[in-house]
Amino acid sequence: MVGFHSIPLLARLAIIVATLVRGIAIRRATGDRPWAFASAKGVQRIAGGSFALSVAGLLVAAALAQEGVPIAWVILAASFALLGAAIVIFAQVQMGRAWRIGVRAGDAPLFVSHGLFRFSRNPIFVGMILVGMAAAIVSATWWVWLALGVFVMSCAAQVRIEEAHLEASFGEPYRAFRKQVPRWFGLGGKR
Repeated sequence: MVGFHSIPLLARLAIIVATLVRGIAIRRATGDRPWAFASAKGVQRIAGGSFALSVAGLLVAAALAQEGVPIAWVILAASFALLGAAIVIFAQVQMGRAWRIGVRAGDAPLFVSHGLFRFSRNPIFVGMILVGMAAAIVSATWWVWLALGVFVMSCAAQVRIEEAHLEASFGEPYRAFRKQVPRWFGLGGKR
């Protein structure tokens, strides 16, 4: 049973490693700087800061998994964590050169509409939310659910920033994509 408790932590760590490796690979292959949060301003800076703090809280929560959580919940959390990590890592790879953390004015090499992006405009955020839910389940503490709420709100704010950026960069092709593909795997409408 202890092994299942550690899966949300391992999933979160796998995402962190994959994100670092992906960023370094893009930088080396293209010269692009995919870490756009570093130069963020305004609402994106606030979203990025709350995103980072809530991720840190969820990472700590996953490390503090409680033994008293019923095994059915632990298995559910492990399933969410594995699925979420797989979604994040596959979506990062499918984005290719377009992968970024945050947005910068004039920085939109392309928008991705294949792979997991046929089902959600934001599969990376969906996967990360699943891993966050896993951490909240195994930690069994109220503050982790609060951190998850902040994380989800940060994701929603960042998605709106990214959608406005993509619409400004790609116009009608992106608007047509938005009409066809839901924001959150069938949730959140096709706006």
